[in-house]
Amino acid sequence: MKKKLYFGRTKSRKISKIKENNFKYFLKKNNISKLNLKKKLILEIGIGMGENLIYLSKKNKQKKIIGVDPFKNGMVNVSNYCIQNNIKNVYLYPFVFQKFLNRFKKLRFSIIYILFPDPWPKKKHHKRRIINENFLKQILKILMINGKVFLSTDNFNYFNNIKTILKKFNKIKVKKEKKILTIKTKYYLKAEKKGNTINSLVFSHN
Repeated sequence: MKKKLYFGRTKSRKISKIKENNFKYFLKKNNISKLNLKKKLILEIGIGMGENLIYLSKKNKQKKIIGVDPFKNGMVNVSNYCIQNNIKNVYLYPFVFQKFLNRFKKLRFSIIYILFPDPWPKKKHHKRRIINENFLKQILKILMINGKVFLSTDNFNYFNNIKTILKKFNKIKVKKEKKILTIKTKYYLKAEKKGNTINSLVFSHN
């Protein structure tokens, strides 16, 4: 039996035909396969509605930003915004991260963002969490030496679990962050509204 790679939703609201066509055009025009492998790249895994990805594209105009997420609504939102605002340094991959890894094995990243991944709070669902030991091994393979991974979650159990897993790796340096790692996205504000503590850390590949 084939192992399921993704457990979350991939689509919610209905997408208009115009936005759908714009999305297809954007993917064809901004083809990840054509990227220069020698350039420093930034990756966001799980872009949500794309606020952080768009913010990163404006802050790092000389760098290429890649967003990976199987949730189509967020990807369509980003592609339409980029077309309307003539943003040319954003690239999207609308499938699960594992497929991205399998297809683009030679890409290396100077910075990786993983913001508010689904915590799957019930114990019986913990195995569905994207961040586990195998996932981090894969991250280290695509992270450049001295590259950094920025991570945030408002689920304390998940955060502690991630810290425990990170201790198994010798070649990384972990630093807990008190300040927010980027702009306040929809998920950040949602956590803030609930009164949840937002836990963040940065780890680098030495």
